[in-house]
Amino acid sequence: MDYFLNKIDKHLDNHRSLDQNKNELKRKLNDLNGLKEDIESRLSSELQPTKKLKKGVQIWLENVERINGEIQSLDGRIGESSALTRGFHAKDVLMRMKEVEEHIQQGKFCEGLVVDNPRRIGQVLSTSTLSGEATKLCIEEIWQCLMNDEVRKIGVWGMGVGKTSIMKHINNRLLKETHKFDVVIWITVSKEMSLAKLQKDLASKLDVKFSGNECETTRAGMLFETLSFKFSRFVIILDDVWEKVSFEQVGIPESSNGSKLVLTTRSLDVCRHVGCNRVIQIKPLAEEEAWNLFLEIVGGNILNIPGLEPVAKSITKHCAGLPLGVIVVAACMKGLDDLFEWRNALKELSLARQSVNGLEDEVIQQLRFSYDRLKDQKLQHCFLNCALYPADFAIREIDLVHLWIAEGLVEEMNSRQAEYDKGCAIMNRLINNCLLEVPTETENGRCVKMHDLVRDMALHITCGTPRFLVKAGMR
Repeated sequence: MDYFLNKIDKHLDNHRSLDQNKNELKRKLNDLNGLKEDIESRLSSELQPTKKLKKGVQIWLENVERINGEIQSLDGRIGESSALTRGFHAKDVLMRMKEVEEHIQQGKFCEGLVVDNPRRIGQVLSTSTLSGEATKLCIEEIWQCLMNDEVRKIGVWGMGVGKTSIMKHINNRLLKETHKFDVVIWITVSKEMSLAKLQKDLASKLDVKFSGNECETTRAGMLFETLSFKFSRFVIILDDVWEKVSFEQVGIPESSNGSKLVLTTRSLDVCRHVGCNRVIQIKPLAEEEAWNLFLEIVGGNILNIPGLEPVAKSITKHCAGLPLGVIVVAACMKGLDDLFEWRNALKELSLARQSVNGLEDEVIQQLRFSYDRLKDQKLQHCFLNCALYPADFAIREIDLVHLWIAEGLVEEMNSRQAEYDKGCAIMNRLINNCLLEVPTETENGRCVKMHDLVRDMALHITCGTPRFLVKAGMR
């Protein structure tokens, strides 16, 4: 009889302590989940493209998820128990409490959360702010294609609509937000593409060493082997493709393991020729979006000038929603507060547009407008001189200024320093008018480059009044 009474007393004790232990378990679980949130916040800054999560951290995070699920299940079983059977779960609650305490201790990770990932290849690229709801939708469409294993080749096309800017954001997002791919490679192809150069650029990204004696077929085999067997999944982004590319001849495998090939081009035909199974056209900005971008660059104070707003809106409409056109035209109008100058600019744009056929000519004429408004032959010649460099070439500012001086494009002054200062002032004028970009700041100083369409415009001008000889991007 005493034996049964002791059993009953023990069961009642378990019943009474169960609620207390449940509350204590809930408190400790909150502490564990709070620690998990802190670790995930640390990961957002520590988990860089060249790093990977420590295996122990990954297991710990998975275990926290498992513990949460098991405690939720236990809580459900206790809630469904009768008054007589509730006490039997006391031991389970204590076991879970001990497990939670152990994981809180294990979750300190004083030596960091990540380690170097030598297999991870990729480079974060400098980006500019993107404008327009349509642009955001395009980014998400491209992203969904990248996450879809059924889509292997993606073509992104359009003229002067920010393809490169969009894909730079995609490149950085791939490196930051997903470990789905071991390799994310960006290669600028440009109009002067050659198979040998494309193979060389790809090899440098993959750390494949060519001796220089290999034929194109051998080089293709070396690249194919590296991409097929060294890495599980890759994304290769080919920017500014002008003509059909044979991926087999380059050495890029068209695998079915979820790897991706993405190309940007001005031509829909290029997308078709290379067999893209998803083609995405980057649409121009809507009228209101183009106007907002124009105002952002030129300054909203122009709205305070009587009669100027409708003229400015008409100028914006002439840019046809092309971001590059809006940016360049707005930059050359910035700071002008005379209504007569704005009306004259609108007239110049209207006359230029009447003389063109096709979208490419229209874009070039928009850019030509900014060039014409430099109103200084020295400035214009310095700008055209930049087209001597290959497409997408990063030019050191100091070298370019010295070149201008040596070729007599900067007027002679009483000292070399004064001439150099004048050259730097010209450089800033071209940058402020968006005719030159500043893609990088290196240890050796600032570099500048020409947007491919701006370079096309410069070459178009030199064809009409040749001052420089440019062939295949070489001086």
